[in-house]
Amino acid sequence: MEHPPAALRTFSTQSTSSLNSVSTVSSSRIVSSGPVNINNFNKPSTPKDHLFYRCESLKRKLQKIPGMEPFLNQAFNQAEQLSEQQALALAQERSNGNGHSNGKRHQSLDGAMNRLSVGSDSSSIQGSLTRMATNASTSSLISGMPNNNTLFTFTAGVLPANISVDPATHLWKLFQQGAPFCVLINHILPDSQIPVVSSDDLRICKKSVYDFLIAVKTQLNFDDENMFTISNVFSDNAQDLIKIIDVINKLLAEYSDASDSGGGDEDVNMDVQITDERSKVFREIIETERKYVQDLELMCKYRQDLIEAENLSSEQIHLLFPNLNEIIDFQRRFLNGLECNINVPIRYQRIGSVFIHASLGPFNAYEPWTIGQLTAIDLINKEAANLKKSSSLLDPGFELQSYILKPIQRLCKYPLLLKELIKTSPEYSKQDPHGSSSLTSFNELLVAKTAMKELANQVNEAQRRAENIEHLEKLKERVGNWRGFNLDAQGELLFHGQVGVKDAENEKEYVAYLFEKIVFFFTEIDDNKKSDKQEKKSKFSTRKRSTSSNLSSSTTNLLESINNSRKDNTLPLELKGRVYISEIYNISAPNTPGSTLIISWSGRKESGSFTLRYRSEEARNQWEKCLRDLKTNEMNKQIHKKLRDSDSSFNTDDSAIYDYTGISTSPVNQSTQQQYYDHRGSHSSRHHSSSSTLSMMKNNRVKSGDLSRISSTSTTLDSFSNNLNGSPNTTNPSLTSSDATKTIPTFDVAIKLLYKSTELSEPLIVNAQIEYNDLLQKIISQIITSNLVADDVNISRLRYKDDEGDFVNLNSDDDWGLVLDMLTSEDFYQTSSNEKRSVTVWVS
Repeated sequence: MEHPPAALRTFSTQSTSSLNSVSTVSSSRIVSSGPVNINNFNKPSTPKDHLFYRCESLKRKLQKIPGMEPFLNQAFNQAEQLSEQQALALAQERSNGNGHSNGKRHQSLDGAMNRLSVGSDSSSIQGSLTRMATNASTSSLISGMPNNNTLFTFTAGVLPANISVDPATHLWKLFQQGAPFCVLINHILPDSQIPVVSSDDLRICKKSVYDFLIAVKTQLNFDDENMFTISNVFSDNAQDLIKIIDVINKLLAEYSDASDSGGGDEDVNMDVQITDERSKVFREIIETERKYVQDLELMCKYRQDLIEAENLSSEQIHLLFPNLNEIIDFQRRFLNGLECNINVPIRYQRIGSVFIHASLGPFNAYEPWTIGQLTAIDLINKEAANLKKSSSLLDPGFELQSYILKPIQRLCKYPLLLKELIKTSPEYSKQDPHGSSSLTSFNELLVAKTAMKELANQVNEAQRRAENIEHLEKLKERVGNWRGFNLDAQGELLFHGQVGVKDAENEKEYVAYLFEKIVFFFTEIDDNKKSDKQEKKSKFSTRKRSTSSNLSSSTTNLLESINNSRKDNTLPLELKGRVYISEIYNISAPNTPGSTLIISWSGRKESGSFTLRYRSEEARNQWEKCLRDLKTNEMNKQIHKKLRDSDSSFNTDDSAIYDYTGISTSPVNQSTQQQYYDHRGSHSSRHHSSSSTLSMMKNNRVKSGDLSRISSTSTTLDSFSNNLNGSPNTTNPSLTSSDATKTIPTFDVAIKLLYKSTELSEPLIVNAQIEYNDLLQKIISQIITSNLVADDVNISRLRYKDDEGDFVNLNSDDDWGLVLDMLTSEDFYQTSSNEKRSVTVWVS
C-alpha cells in the first residue's frame, strides 16, 4: 500500500522492482545517527560459517578416531529414522492441514492485532507498546498453531532421494549417546582413560557426558565459559549444537594429532556448480540465505551486547528483537535443508519441500516481528544514545534500523526466488505430466511458491494493519474539525495515501483514508507551503532511484525518502469530502495507461462519479481489490440477513434466491452492478440528509433515476468547501431529522410493482410499519412467484415514484419513511387512516 508522503513498504510479489524496495516502516522513522558500517553489509558469508559444512567437516574428523565408528553407525540409524518421521509428518500435515494451518495463522494475526495498541506519544513506548510486542510474541502459542511439531531433525523439509541423513542430525544423535565423548577424550588423553559405556539409558548417557566435562576441565584446564553443559547436549536447539561443535573442534585442533584435526575440510564441497540458468538461481538462493543467517547471528551478538551493558530494560531488548532465537534456530535448519540439495541431481532434489515445511508452521515466528517493527524503530530513535553506548557492532541509526527490516524483507523475497527457479527448471517448458522422477521436485516448487506468496501477503497484511493502527491515532490528532463524523463508527482503517482527484478540467491532490464504511478526503494545512514548494517534488512523479555498490536497493529507497517525511506526517489535515462505501455502485479501472480508478456513486437523490489517480499501479490495484471486497462483503451480509429474517410468506427455495443475488466477479458485471446491496440500513453515525452532508460532487449531481448521465458525470471535491464552511444547509450530522423519534402511522400500503418493463398484475399489500428488510423480501418473493416474469430475476435497484413523478431510490428504512411521509401528506391523498394507500415501485 502507499503511505503519504513517501511510502516505503511494498511487499508485492508481482515484480522484482517492488520487492527490491521492500521496507515495512515509514521513512519518517529512519534517522541516521552515524556512518553506516559498510563492512557489515559487505562481509561475505562462506560455507564454512554454517551448520552443514561445520557438521560434515567435524564428522569426517571423528570418523578417523579409533573406536568411533560403531557410535557413528548407531547415530546414523537414529538420524535416518528421524528423517523418515519428519517426511511422514510433513506429508500428513500437508494432506490434513493445508487450510487449517492458514486459518490458524489468520486467527493468530487477528489476535495479535486486536492486542495491538499504539499511542502517538513516544513516551508510551515502554508501556503499552512493550506490552503489545510481548503479547504479540506469544500469538502463535495462544492460537495453538503448529510451530515445530513437524521438526524432528536439524534440517527443514524432506531430504533428497540420494541422501539418508543430514550431517547436523547425525552429529546430534552421536553426541547424545554420551559414550563418544569418552572415546574422544581417551584418544586425546591416552594416559587418563575414562570408562566408555554404551547404553540407551538416558542417565548413563548423561553420566558419560559428565565424565567427559570433568576430564576436560581438570586435565585440559578449560574454563566454564568455553565449555558446553549436559543440557546443551540433550537440547534440540541449533545454537547448543554449534557450541558443542566449537568445543570439539578446539580440542582436536589443540590436543590431537594433525591427521585427526585436519583432512576433512578440503573434501567438503559446498559450492553450487554452475551448469545452466537454474543452477545460477539456486546459487543465488544459497548465497543470499547464508548472508541472511549471518545477519541474524550478528543481531544475536548485538542483542547480547545490549543485555550485558544493561542500559536498556529486558522488555525494550525484547521489543527490538522479538522471537530472534526462534527465527535463527529455524533459519539454520532451513539453510541446512537447502544445502543438502547442493550438487544433487535435479530429479532427486527436494528444494520445494524446504519452503513448504517453513510455511506449515515455523515461519509463524515472524508474526510478532512483523507487527512490532514500527515500535522497534520508534524505540531505536528514542534510545539512540543508550544503544550507542551499549555496542559498537551496529550503528543505532540507519544500520540497526535496516537490520530490523531484514527478516521481513527476506521472507517476502522467497516467492520471487522460487518463481525464477521454476522458470529455469527443465520441466517448466516441457509440461509433461508423465515425465521423469524430477516431476515431484518440480511440483513441490510450484506448491512452495504458492505457499510463500500467500505467506508474504499475510506478512504484508499484518504489517499494514499494524501501521494503520498507529496512523489512525495520528489522524485523530491531525484533524481539528471532524464536521460531526464519528470516526470510531467507520470501521477499521484499511488504506491511506496521497491520491489525485480529477474532474473534466483539473486535478487536485488529497490525502485519502479508506475505512470499512467510508472514504475521507483531506488537504494538508502547511503554513510553510510556499517556501517548501520549490524543494518538494510531486508525489506522483517518477522518482529516480539512487544506486550504491555498498547498500541494497531497499536500503537505498529508505535513504531517498527521509527528507520532509516526518514533517508531512504531522501536518494538520482539513476534511474536504467523503463518500460512503454503501453509496458506491461501480468501480472501474480504465484500459488507458495510468494508475486510476473511476468511482461511481449514488446517494438518495444525487449521483456522480470521480477519478482517483494513485502513485503507482500497485497502489491502485490494492485499493480496487479492497473496495470490491468491501462491496462483496456488504452484499453478502445483506443476503444472509435477509435469509435469516425471512418469514413463512417467503415461499421459495434457496436456489431461486441465489439466482438473482449471485454477483459475478467478471469486469462486465462489476461495471454494471448496483445490486440491492445498495441498501445501507440504519447508520447512527452517518449523515442522512443530502443537503447537510459532505456529499460528493455537488456541482455535477444528477437524479439517481437518470443513469444514462452518471457515466459521463465528472465532479470535483471543490464543492466540499461550500458545504463545510458555513453553508446554511450544513448542520451537525448527528442531529439530522432521520435520527429523530417518529410515530409510524398504521395503515396498509398497496405497492404497484414494475419489474424492468413488466407491470405485475397484482399489487403487493404491506403494512406501513413494515421494516425495509421485510419489505424487500416481500417484493422479491412477489416478483419471483409472478407468472409474468419468466427469466432469472436480477435486481439492481429499487425506486419509488414520488409526488413529482420522479423515481427516487428506495434503499433503506429512511427511504421507506419518506414514502410514508408522502402517503400521509394532505396533498397526496385525502383518505382515512384505515384505507390502503398506493405507491409505484420500479424494480430494475
